[in-house]
Amino acid sequence: MGTQLGFDWRQMVHSRKNLALAGLFVAAFIIGFFALMWTHRLDVGQTAQATANAAVANYAEYNLDTLSKSQKPLLANLDAQNSATGVIGLGIKLGELDTTRNGLLSLRNAQLEMRQRHFKAINTMPLPPLHQLKGDVLTLTKLKNTDKPAVTGVTTSSSYIVTILPYLSWLTGAAAILLACDSWVERRRHQTLMTARPLTAGVAGSSRLLTLTGFYLLILAAGLLAIVALPALFNGIGDTAYPLAVMGKTLLPLWQYLLLFGGLTLLAGIWIISFCMLLNTWVTNAYLTTFIAAAVAISPLMLPQVFRFLWFLPFPYLDSYATVSGTLIDRLNQPLASTWIGAGLLLVWVIVNLGLFGYRVKKEVA
Repeated sequence: MGTQLGFDWRQMVHSRKNLALAGLFVAAFIIGFFALMWTHRLDVGQTAQATANAAVANYAEYNLDTLSKSQKPLLANLDAQNSATGVIGLGIKLGELDTTRNGLLSLRNAQLEMRQRHFKAINTMPLPPLHQLKGDVLTLTKLKNTDKPAVTGVTTSSSYIVTILPYLSWLTGAAAILLACDSWVERRRHQTLMTARPLTAGVAGSSRLLTLTGFYLLILAAGLLAIVALPALFNGIGDTAYPLAVMGKTLLPLWQYLLLFGGLTLLAGIWIISFCMLLNTWVTNAYLTTFIAAAVAISPLMLPQVFRFLWFLPFPYLDSYATVSGTLIDRLNQPLASTWIGAGLLLVWVIVNLGLFGYRVKKEVA
């Protein structure tokens, strides 16, 4: 097995495709940092303005019947959201970090009330999911109590990480698919690679999975280095203890949150690799494998109502941020779609994939 691992490792390191993939992964974070820093995309000021515009429009619509008592709580909530965005804008304009944070806390409280009370305007307002709102309220309350500023844009390493966390799962998932799309194609086409090393299908599959996982870890490490080092050169690392909420209930400092998020991301990547290996026992085209794996990965996002009942499948938990933050529960309307259940299911399905892979390889060799 050691020889097999050594042979595979040299093949991986000297693969132009995989080295290019690592370079593209790092480049994505470098480009993303400058783009977000210069354009202020995803800054709190921009998102607050969108909320203010929607609140004003809804207020004008639902204020037509001024005598309706049932409309008063909705109008009060819309007014509270609009007022909070004004406080946020004032804090940003004056450079008062405490004012911006307090305005953001007021906004999140008003948005949470709208979610929980199911006001009429709920579908026309840019509201975050319920668990994200609960987590934001916890985070901002903690920051207020400890007199710390909130992340409102991309400057330091920690603020960059906090801002792009919702998108990391898509990038890491794409990296895993591109890495593993041809994971067993060459072995299947050239049976001498198997016969030259008399290993069982299980050992050969596990060896290949470990090798690809090792390179996947290198890609993740290179990306993390880019995320941390580049912003640090300009504005420093920032607050590594910045609080983030798990499942909208428990606060963890940023570095601990990253450990949990990274562990689930690694499990998701291992599942994708094992799934691509299994696909390669049927499909010898890397492009078709990539298409099938990508379609499977986004299916819970496209068909959330279906996966409310298929929560035991691994696909929904490939979005690590949605799983850890609890927004996956809101997306699927399924309370069982939690972090620890997701981690356990990913591990179980990796074993299932390897078992099916071994069966397929034995069947082909026989």
